[in-house]
Amino acid sequence: MKYLLLAYTKQADWDTVDVTSPEFLAACAFYEELGAELTASGELLSTEGLAHPALSHTIRGGVDGPIASEGPFAESKEVLVSFAVVDCDSHDRVMSIATRITGAVGDAVEVRPIMAGPPEQP
Repeated sequence: MKYLLLAYTKQADWDTVDVTSPEFLAACAFYEELGAELTASGELLSTEGLAHPALSHTIRGGVDGPIASEGPFAESKEVLVSFAVVDCDSHDRVMSIATRITGAVGDAVEVRPIMAGPPEQP
């Protein structure tokens, strides 16, 4: 089954990150190793890190039509920093991957199943 992994970090951490710090470099190394492992197993379908949320735009429906605004979708202390699409044999496996990410880099990881088609009717 395919899953979307959404990694979140604190906005304050994003704004003050030191890309030369040992902690940041260790997180990058972890993600490289995990990506290589999941690519070798055939589980990794796609992954990307995202630009700073201040560079994003949100389009919402309005009374007079769509309205564009700068910034992320919702006000939050956490921001979306990366995503991955994986194809795992079990829910336990994808939860294991998400747990490894949180344990290694501290990001919160949301695990969302990807629908394979319309929901089954009873």
